Amino acid sequence: MSGLSANTDRFLSREIDPAFARRAALVLNNLEVAGGDKILDIGCGRGFYVVAAASAWPQARITGIDTVRKYLEIAGNAIRHLKLGNAQVRHADGMRLPFTSDSFDRIICSEVLEHVASDTRLVSEMLRVLKPGGIALITVPSAHYPFLWDPLNFCLEAFTGQHIPSRIWWLAGIWADHVRLYRSHDLTALLSAAGFSVDKIWYSTRFCFPFSHFLLYGIGKNLVERGMVGSGFDRFSIQSPPTAPARIARAVLRIADCFNDTTEMLSEPSRFVNLVCKVRKPRTKKQLPS
Repeated sequence: MSGLSANTDRFLSREIDPAFARRAALVLNNLEVAGGDKILDIGCGRGFYVVAAASAWPQARITGIDTVRKYLEIAGNAIRHLKLGNAQVRHADGMRLPFTSDSFDRIICSEVLEHVASDTRLVSEMLRVLKPGGIALITVPSAHYPFLWDPLNFCLEAFTGQHIPSRIWWLAGIWADHVRLYRSHDLTALLSAAGFSVDKIWYSTRFCFPFSHFLLYGIGKNLVERGMVGSGFDRFSIQSPPTAPARIARAVLRIADCFNDTTEMLSEPSRFVNLVCKVRKPRTKKQLPS
C-alpha cells in the first residue's frame, strides 16, 4: 500500500478477512490526505480507520465517532497504546453530528449506512460537515453478494424473496443488524441526491471462501470481542507475532481471494461483496432548475 505508514501496512497484512483488507486499502489509498487535514470517521467502531489514518498521516487530525461506548473504549485504548496524539474518539450519533458545517476535509463512512434507519439523513449530515471540495469514502455491503459469501441468505432470497431476520445476529449472516443492502445505482442515486459529486465507484471482492460472512462475523467477531481467542486474531495486535491458528485461518480464507483483481474492479461484475464509493462536496452550490 504505497504512501501509507508501516503500521497501516502491517494492520492489513495481518487482517483475517480478505474482503475487509481490500475495501480498507481502497478507502485509505483514495482519501488524498494532505498536511493538517481534519478527518472524520463516522461509525468508527473499535477504531481501525482512526488508528490507521493517524498512523499513516501524523500531521492530520482524526476524530472517530460511534454510538457504542464499549467500542469507543477499545478504540481509545488502541490510540493510547500506539501513542497517537493526533487521534481522538467521542460518543456521537452520525444522524446528528455535533460539529459545525464545513468542519472536515475528509470523511470515512465504512459499513455504516446499512445500519441506520435513515441513510438519507446520515448522508445529508456528512455533506453538511464536509468542507467544500472535501472528499468522502463510503463503503456498503452489496445486494449482489456472491453465493459463497452467505449461501443461506442467498438461497432464501433467490427462492422466497426473504432473508434471515437481522435481529438473529448469530445466524443472520450478511443481514445481521442491517436494515438494507445496496445496489450500485441505489448508492450513487442516494449520494447524488444529497448533493455529492460521485468521483468513482469500485466493486470489491468477487471471490471468497465458502460461508465467509458466518465464519468471520457470526462466529469469529464474537469470539474476538469476548476475548476467547488469542491476540493474533485482533486487528490491532501488531506488537506481537501472529499465532499459528491466526496464520492458518488467514491462509485458508485467502485461498479464494487470490482470484480477485489486485486493483479491484471499476466495471460492475454480476456478484461482489462491497461497494466502495469516492465522492466530493462541490465547491459551489448546485443551482436548482428554474
